[in-house]
Amino acid sequence: MLFTASVIAQTSCPNGIRIEGAVTDPSGAVIPGARIQTDDGHEVVTGSDGAFQLPCVSKASTEVRVQAAGFTAVRAMAAGSPGSVVRISLQMPVTAVQTDVQVSADEAVPLDISQGAGTTSLTSEDIRQLPDDPDDLLQQLQLLASTGGGAASSANVVVDGFQNGSAMPPKSSIASIRVNPDPISPEYERPDVQGGRIEITTKPGVASYHGALFLTDSDGSFNATNPFSVTATPAGKRRYGFELSGPIVSKKSGFSLALEKRDIDEFNVVNALQLTPDNTLGPDGNGIPLRQTVSAPQRLWIASGRADFQLGPKDMATVSYAANVNSRGNQGVGGFTTLDGGYSSRVAEYDLRFSNNYTISANTLHETRIGYTWKRTEQDPNATSPSLQVAGYFDSGGAVAQNLNTRERDLEIDDDVMIVRGKHEIKIGAQSLGVFVHNYNPNTFNGAYVFGGGTAPALDANDAANGGLTTINPLEQYRRAVLGLPGGNPTTYQLTTGDPVVPYTQWRLALFAEDTIKLRPRLTVTAGLRYSFQTAPSTFLNFGPRLGLAWSPDKKSSWTVHVRAGVFNVHVDNTPADQVYRLNGTKQQQATVYSPDYAHPFLPTAGSVQVSSRWQFPNTFEQIPVGELAAGIDRDLAHHWKPSVWFTWYEAWGDPRTVNINAPLVPASTGNPPDPIAALNAPRPGSPNLNIFEYQNSAHNRGSVLWAGIEQKSYKRWTLNIGAWNVNFRTDGATPQSTYSSRGEAARPDWQSSGALIENDLKLPYKLTLSTQTYWHYGRPYNLTTGTDANGDGTFNDRPSFASTATDSGTYATPFGLLTVNAVNGNVPRNFGTMPVIVHMYSNLSREFALGGKDKEHLRTLTLNARAVNLLNHTNVTAVGTVVSSSSLGQALSAEAARRVELGMRIVF
Repeated sequence: MLFTASVIAQTSCPNGIRIEGAVTDPSGAVIPGARIQTDDGHEVVTGSDGAFQLPCVSKASTEVRVQAAGFTAVRAMAAGSPGSVVRISLQMPVTAVQTDVQVSADEAVPLDISQGAGTTSLTSEDIRQLPDDPDDLLQQLQLLASTGGGAASSANVVVDGFQNGSAMPPKSSIASIRVNPDPISPEYERPDVQGGRIEITTKPGVASYHGALFLTDSDGSFNATNPFSVTATPAGKRRYGFELSGPIVSKKSGFSLALEKRDIDEFNVVNALQLTPDNTLGPDGNGIPLRQTVSAPQRLWIASGRADFQLGPKDMATVSYAANVNSRGNQGVGGFTTLDGGYSSRVAEYDLRFSNNYTISANTLHETRIGYTWKRTEQDPNATSPSLQVAGYFDSGGAVAQNLNTRERDLEIDDDVMIVRGKHEIKIGAQSLGVFVHNYNPNTFNGAYVFGGGTAPALDANDAANGGLTTINPLEQYRRAVLGLPGGNPTTYQLTTGDPVVPYTQWRLALFAEDTIKLRPRLTVTAGLRYSFQTAPSTFLNFGPRLGLAWSPDKKSSWTVHVRAGVFNVHVDNTPADQVYRLNGTKQQQATVYSPDYAHPFLPTAGSVQVSSRWQFPNTFEQIPVGELAAGIDRDLAHHWKPSVWFTWYEAWGDPRTVNINAPLVPASTGNPPDPIAALNAPRPGSPNLNIFEYQNSAHNRGSVLWAGIEQKSYKRWTLNIGAWNVNFRTDGATPQSTYSSRGEAARPDWQSSGALIENDLKLPYKLTLSTQTYWHYGRPYNLTTGTDANGDGTFNDRPSFASTATDSGTYATPFGLLTVNAVNGNVPRNFGTMPVIVHMYSNLSREFALGGKDKEHLRTLTLNARAVNLLNHTNVTAVGTVVSSSSLGQALSAEAARRVELGMRIVF
């Protein structure tokens, strides 16, 4: 064990000393969750950054003992004059796998009460093996966060304790990462199933000057081609930058800077179906393939700076600034969407943050965080013509968002007080976030046509009406529109007019209190309460009690039992507010014409109907209440193999969904061709020809997550982490296909997927390190639709019905059996389809070379590495065809990037 100690200015502990420091392993990686004890009974656990504080130890000289699973316990002396601060750095050797830790009869190994299902703490060595690219790094951390049962894309990135989600900082600025800490603390707003949590701590300034230069290159010749492209499309990528850190004023303040630039030459692939050049349906009546390879360049700048100041013996302040600016071309293109349906975008985020830690007394610490964030998203469409959707075949015309320009300013103010009193560790805090939005949102100001198919006059071989009726698919409907044939009216044409500028403000405030009580050496109980409210929509009665317990039946704490229960109130984000304030019938007016004339959609014709739409909140609306009950067991086996099993039950009894409360009263039917115009003329509860879409807390979401895993991190040459999780939920939280029937609505949620992971590091000969991480996700559902709006409620989520025989033109043989689109409120359950399995595999082979010099404070090294993303070149499908009448049903349309290999170099000085 190595340690250093230094004594700095006086504190408010006049008769004792304040002890601060950090705990690391032999590689210098921080060790979170280590238990620090002094010989006079003071006790604390290191945080996610490995740091700890003992505010006031009653003696001027004391022995400090440190214990952590997988490491040999160490001891050190801390001594200073009364009233001083003593800083120590402790290094813990890895426990030899043949050695058992000996615990005396009256001493218990401390419990880690922050452990949850799939909780992972990443040390500096772990972080070095992660992807350097910020998007790849975020994706891998999101995949790791999905072990909690939530969607990977919903994981919240928390940087330096700020609750407002942040863009990913440069990897070189990150000191430590903790994924999915147990969320039962009332400090946390939402459970893992609502999206995991990624806590990132950035590096502070250091006592001496250090820097680094880095370069990575992924030439197109290294990489694989998009699986849907008919030409070679290997992406190329270059990334380069520097970092610098050091003191500003010796022993008083320090700084750290990081800057990087990334250039990606990517491609998007259109994989659609279209008419032949002479406007026919092709040999099989489903069009001919349309394959286009479209350049989609990306240019990213990331910068960060941080300065730490010792303002006084009891006062530490930090100021940080981060910028993330990403420009992308031809976004939205790919799958069914052609080049003219895409857009160029520029997304920028700037964060200015201040935090202050102040020791009020020997046992009380006060922390304040203030952050201000600028966010802006700008889009420039490739075309300004009306949008054109031929459901299940292709999407073209101008993007409906057109010249979107959103500006958001976020103000976050958090305040926490931590108090230690005997067996109690009390934390009280307030969190506030103001979201100030000023959107320029001209959505569908360019107009939007939809061709969904349906009933139409039957045509003879010369395209003349023969007096009968038939069911046609969307592409045939579009063909007739292009040629001016009977039955060629689009399904709908929608146009929004009014003021595109939508300003509004949303405030969120939460108060919480928590008491962690060490009732016995091996029994800890946590109890707390969280209260929250918000505006836009306004909701005030949101209380969330929390209770947790950790108990070990043996003195070595080799077994640990966890039980947690609580209520979470998840805030309603600003997306519903944006929709309600924009489409309230006053700010903007939205009109939809059913069966319009293709050339003149607002010209009244026989059989056309115009309907207006507006959005609203109900009289009372609440944050999303979620109940959680979790139980877990973990075990420290011989050689420090650590298996764990967790079962968690969730229930949300007020999940949000959107309902048209003024939809036409149309009965369900199967086998008869639907008549959308008759449906639109059916009675409504309120005004005719008006859709009123209302956000409601009327949905239910319940289910469970089962996690089982085992890890081994005590061996010198290799580490291993294996886990699997099963997610089983049912929800009716989507917009129903019918306002008046819940049949088939309770189904798997859109985000649900189970998965597994294998992570390992190998120390190879010649000082090579090989790191691989593989993640599987399976079971994600998708919905089957008819492509049209048969019941006239304004939503295109109508489902088909099962058919026993193919007796009419609207029945199709599909992988799901015989299905018919001749149905109103079809009986096929929601989310009946299942997406293909997703496999992500990352690998990194690296070697570090010393460049001379024996001064450990100024080491110079060169690191070379070869990194692969999607090493197996697995086709990770992102979209499939969902329209029953199209031959694309269930077929893969687009996928994530193919295998990419990059070479990197990093010089540290």
